[in-house]
Amino acid sequence: QGGPQRHLHSSVCCAAAAAAAVAAGGGGDLTARIKEDMKAAMKAKDAPRLDAIRFLSAAIKQREIELRQSGAEVTDAEVLSVIQKMAKQRRDSIEQYKAGGRDDLAGKEEVELQLLLSYLPAQLSREELGSIVAAAVAEAGASSVKQMGQVMKLVTAQTAGRADGKMVSELVKAALTQT
Repeated sequence: QGGPQRHLHSSVCCAAAAAAAVAAGGGGDLTARIKEDMKAAMKAKDAPRLDAIRFLSAAIKQREIELRQSGAEVTDAEVLSVIQKMAKQRRDSIEQYKAGGRDDLAGKEEVELQLLLSYLPAQLSREELGSIVAAAVAEAGASSVKQMGQVMKLVTAQTAGRADGKMVSELVKAALTQT
């Protein structure tokens, strides 16, 4: 019934529409967008996409419960961190499934990963990230790998949700070993 490519296309289209709405000054409420996407997936009877959105919604609810105990509320930043965590889990799963020769399961995880990525802001390129890292190294006055934590703190504050932590770590480490 269309296969993973159709599901991927529909999630990317939704992401593009939502990004356009945010750029046009529309609300950036991520949880509301996720709920709307869930309704759309239900109406379209798009089971794989609906399952992925339900997993995401459950993870957000879990985070909401954790935060409620401390008296805080879920913000878009919290939702983004949940999405990033789930995306990292999908990347790890894909890697494991491919290593185990389970391409069918890897394909399912890739569809879910694409859906999750559609909710994240546009990712920074390696070059853009490199310039942010260079500026952070200069700002921190870091000269050795021992100061990696300080630099990472500065970089992650600037790139929240727009860069993979693993790539940030690699670039920071490379920058500090060169100096």
